[in-house]
Amino acid sequence: QTKRHEDMRLGAALLALVAVLCTLGAVDAGSVDKNEKHRMHGTKPNVVILFADDLGYGDLQVYGHPTTQTPNIDRLAASGIRFTQWYSAFHVCSPSRAAMLTGRIPIRSGCAGASWTGGVFRQNAVGGLPLNETTLPSLLPDYATAAAGKWHLGQRPQFLPTSRGFDEYFGIPYSVDMGDSAWRTNNEVPLPLLSGETVVEQPANLDTLSVRYANFTNNFITKSAAANKPFLLYMAHSHVHVPDFVSVSYCNHTRRGTFGDALYEMDWLIGQILDSLKNNGVENNTIIFFTSDNGPWLIQKLQGGSAGLLRDGKTTTWEGGIREPGLVSWPSRITPGVSPEVVTTYDIFPTVLSLAGVPVPSDRIIDGRDMSPVLFDNAPTAHECLFHYKGSPGLGCPKKHPSCPGLWAVRCGAFKLHYVTSSWTTGANNGQFHDPPLIYNVENDPSENFALPANSADYKAAFATITAAVAEHQRTLKPVPNQMALGINNDFNVCGCPNSKHTYPKFPNCTCNPDNFQLFVCDSNNDGADMRTGGIFP
Repeated sequence: QTKRHEDMRLGAALLALVAVLCTLGAVDAGSVDKNEKHRMHGTKPNVVILFADDLGYGDLQVYGHPTTQTPNIDRLAASGIRFTQWYSAFHVCSPSRAAMLTGRIPIRSGCAGASWTGGVFRQNAVGGLPLNETTLPSLLPDYATAAAGKWHLGQRPQFLPTSRGFDEYFGIPYSVDMGDSAWRTNNEVPLPLLSGETVVEQPANLDTLSVRYANFTNNFITKSAAANKPFLLYMAHSHVHVPDFVSVSYCNHTRRGTFGDALYEMDWLIGQILDSLKNNGVENNTIIFFTSDNGPWLIQKLQGGSAGLLRDGKTTTWEGGIREPGLVSWPSRITPGVSPEVVTTYDIFPTVLSLAGVPVPSDRIIDGRDMSPVLFDNAPTAHECLFHYKGSPGLGCPKKHPSCPGLWAVRCGAFKLHYVTSSWTTGANNGQFHDPPLIYNVENDPSENFALPANSADYKAAFATITAAVAEHQRTLKPVPNQMALGINNDFNVCGCPNSKHTYPKFPNCTCNPDNFQLFVCDSNNDGADMRTGGIFP
């Protein structure tokens, strides 16, 4: 009996100890979440951001496409985490890029478009990413920083990368279809190629562009590694935006037509960057992010991409317009695998700052969340809700809806609500209002085919949660100047040779390199391959 009492006392003591430990564990867990820094904080890795243009969720081999060729992107995926629920901040180019570089959804910076259906900065835009927005490179004084490729956040000097925190820039300041080239003419100013703020070629020779991007990025990585200085490289690809330009080497190289050829050339460039990291001995101290600005431009048909199983594409707030391929690799630190956690492009901002040991700005709302726990500990997402804007509220509203919303969709947990929807088949500027709103369980139904019945328990619970979240979110918004509504002005076109008509009367004004209108242009069709030479102007 004495032994039994002793066992009981021991058991009680153990239970008490477990209770105390559990309590302490709960306190410690809470303090880690709120106050303590992640163990990777301040490790100062090199950072490479690979940003595709108009790439769909279903376009890569590693995401299931049967005929595209992306061996280097697949190599990147095999060495890191492949996310299945990675979201862009927006459904078109400029706003999503603004969010990535600031950690803030576009409505906060005035970059959500000139109307309630969105928009981008034109090639002669008055506005750009506001100068009072703090960009990622500007917060990394210990880093060498470079941007290459498509910018699309304002082409005026004060908005270009070297005025927004980057040490170097080499690229085209907007989309490759926004200027005349051998590959496409719109009766616009010839497509410029910049080094810093200086025009080095106009129109740009798109046939050699990928090779020159490879040289630029390799030189930057090499000199940064030689100086033993951490670096941030932002490679914003012009691929796979139309026109699907490629060099002679990649013309008719894949079974996916010109789009597949352009994707394969982008993959080659990514392979060159990966090889440069390895050759310079910095591969194991470099974190690499790969994603796209928005979904596929379906109106371009076979010249555009594929959203795979997701509904619709670019210019919509359906999953196909905003859910993207997303890869993160750091060979020495990240365990390879697949993650279903919800993360976003604007999470890159606080994640990089955390790894660099730099505080997130405290004078403004940052919508991004540090991905470190997800990347290194397989922890759950820190996002409770995502707010998917189609455009700016109250601008260009239809007569039947004079108070039209900019916020078209919201995802909280597994449930996604649509107030308004559009489709690429009916046009980007048309919206269908839903009363009551549509709600889908996008974890069960990622294709958004089966809306929940409005009288179901799941619908009512999700609607209540999302309604409360939207109200709280809207309380955090402040009026800011709408940058895209500032309009356009031809005086702000990028023009390296403003009097070129005197020298080259047969070519558009601002032509500095007339030979670049007479280039090899690849064309493929269902009958096979056809290679022709450009020569748009006589």
